[in-house]
Amino acid sequence: MKKIIVSALVLCSCIMNAQDNSGVEQKSEQKQKVKRVDKWFAVDKAQHFTYSCLISLGCQYVLVNKSKNTESESLPVSTALSFVAGLSKELNDSRGKNGFFSVKDMIANCAGLLVAAAIINS
Repeated sequence: MKKIIVSALVLCSCIMNAQDNSGVEQKSEQKQKVKRVDKWFAVDKAQHFTYSCLISLGCQYVLVNKSKNTESESLPVSTALSFVAGLSKELNDSRGKNGFFSVKDMIANCAGLLVAAAIINS
């Protein structure tokens, strides 16, 4: 279990450090204010919800059926792995040109995690 958590943290760290040119982007962003459109009801939010749910369910399946862990042991790990994947994606988006960290996307990710947890606990 500890190996999985450490692997997820290392992956997150690598993604965060992959493109470290945020200082240049911040300067150009201050000069040019870009109007960002981030609607609550968009295909992007449905994708975030669905992928978070499916990643969590997939990790849960592997941990329970292939690694012989219990449901209760596996739920926090599968949820954390899915959350880290969504967070890493948003952090990577924020580093791109005209990119930004979307709180709405993270809320959709968390909603997907809650549905996955409800499915697992049912």
